[in-house]
Amino acid sequence: MTDIANIQNLAPAADVVQNVELENLYADNATIGTSFEAITNTNANQIIPPILGEDIDIVSASTADTIAGTGARQVKIWYLDANFNIGTQVVNLAGQTPVELSEQNITYILKAEIVATGTGLKSAGAITIAAVTAGAVFGVIDAGSNNMGNCAYMVPAGHAGYVHGFWADIEAVATGVGTAEIAFQIAKFGVSGVANSEAWRTVARVSIVENDSDVVSATGGNANSPGYFEFPGGPIKLPAKCQVRLAGKARSGAVAAVAGFNIVIQGSDAGTVSTLN
Repeated sequence: MTDIANIQNLAPAADVVQNVELENLYADNATIGTSFEAITNTNANQIIPPILGEDIDIVSASTADTIAGTGARQVKIWYLDANFNIGTQVVNLAGQTPVELSEQNITYILKAEIVATGTGLKSAGAITIAAVTAGAVFGVIDAGSNNMGNCAYMVPAGHAGYVHGFWADIEAVATGVGTAEIAFQIAKFGVSGVANSEAWRTVARVSIVENDSDVVSATGGNANSPGYFEFPGGPIKLPAKCQVRLAGKARSGAVAAVAGFNIVIQGSDAGTVSTLN
C-alpha cells in the first residue's frame, strides 16, 4: 500500500490506497445571481444546520414516494453529528408527510441518495431535506434523480480530504449573458466560520463563457474557456472540519450552471480507518 499523497489520479486512489473513500459531487443551480452562491440543486445559496442542532425532516412532493409506493421508497442520509463524526440513517418515505430524522443534533448534511424504489425505479417527486421549524432547505433530490445534488462537503473529524480540481459549464439561455465565475472555496470550522456565518475563502476560480448562439457569434463561446481547473503540483489538502464548495457568480444578469468535483477522504494522516460507509 502507498499513501494518498503519492497518488496523482483520484479515480483509482479509492481502489489502491488504504483507508480511502472517493466522493463524487455534482449539481446544478438554475438561478445564479451576481454574488457568489453555492452550486446546489436547491437553486439558492447553501444552508448548513447550526452546530446547536435543528430537527430535520425529509418529504416528497409526490404521494407515490412511500415505503409501499411506485416511486422512491427509502432514502439514506449521511450526516455529521455534533462531534463532526459521520452518521447515517435510512428513512422510509411517507409521500407528502414529513419524516423526521432520529438524530437531533446534526452539524452538516453530507449527502443523500435513494436506496430503494417501487416499480417506477425512480423518485416520482422532488424530495426535500429541510428544518422542521425554520424551514431552511439543506438538500434536494430532484424528481427522477437518485441523489442529492450539492457541490459541497465537510471533512469529518479524524479524516483528511484531497481535491485535484473541478469542472463547470454555463448552460445556454434564450438571451446570452456573457460570462460567469466558478470558484472553489473553503471555510475552516472554528477559524473562518461555521453554520450560516461562513467566511468563504476562494482558493481557485475560472471564468466561463456561456455557450449560447449570440455569445458564440461575438466571442467564440467556450473556445477559450475549457471549464475545468486542476491544482498544479498535486491535490490541495483539506483538514478535518474544513468545509469546501463550488460557488458561482454571474457577471451580469442570472445564469444557470452545472459543476462538480471529486474529493478523496482518507481515514486520517495517521492512517486510521475511514468510516464513510
